[in-house]
Amino acid sequence: MSLLTEMSWEEVEEYLAHDDRIVLPLGAVEEHGRHLGVGTDMIEAEAIAHGVGKVSSVIVAPTLNYGMAMAQMGFTGTLSLQPKTLSAVIEDLLRAMHRHGFRRVLIVNGHGGNGSPIGCAVQGIAQELPGLRVKKFDWWLDAEAYKVVIDMTGEQDGSHAGAGETSFMMAVRPQAVKLQRLTGNDAPIVPSREIPTTHNFRQLYPDGIMGNHPANASMEAGAALLNKCIEICVRELEAW
Repeated sequence: MSLLTEMSWEEVEEYLAHDDRIVLPLGAVEEHGRHLGVGTDMIEAEAIAHGVGKVSSVIVAPTLNYGMAMAQMGFTGTLSLQPKTLSAVIEDLLRAMHRHGFRRVLIVNGHGGNGSPIGCAVQGIAQELPGLRVKKFDWWLDAEAYKVVIDMTGEQDGSHAGAGETSFMMAVRPQAVKLQRLTGNDAPIVPSREIPTTHNFRQLYPDGIMGNHPANASMEAGAALLNKCIEICVRELEAW
């Protein structure tokens, strides 16, 4: 696996002589119910990215651990960047990558709140950086990946700290899963045009879980989900 953190500048230069692809994992520090650690999103994104690095020859950049989780600030331990801050950081990273010769960037995103800042950053900087191409992978939004969760744990209502994410963490960081803290409550997601914010998120989801109680989570489902995510990302890189 080619981790940027373990390569010298000369090794990176040699890599760029024949390849311009790089994987950037992007996470967040936010609540994930009473039973999962606040670093869940960054752990999952990094697990996928490092798995991709092991299977492919593409360089994996260090994980950007902080994201935009303003809606979850009502839960202790959440550490959020402002949307404009996250967009600015992503712009700076893309600018630096482009300067050195990276042109194709796969962002493995672990947190839903990062989506808009990522999009704003890419759209805002694209005209400035000729040849820049960016793909984004969100495992919980990918129908092929999430089918693994449904097939192994049943139909899901929501994907935040539910059976899929709990299974994922059982497989990659089991010590951060504390099932004994679960209350057993569901928090159905009711369609609404109102945007969740720090003022109402905890009222809607008191335990921090969005959707079904993760009673059917399993390490086996998490391992299968991780493998499918890696497979999809490698396919995206190879098709580029």
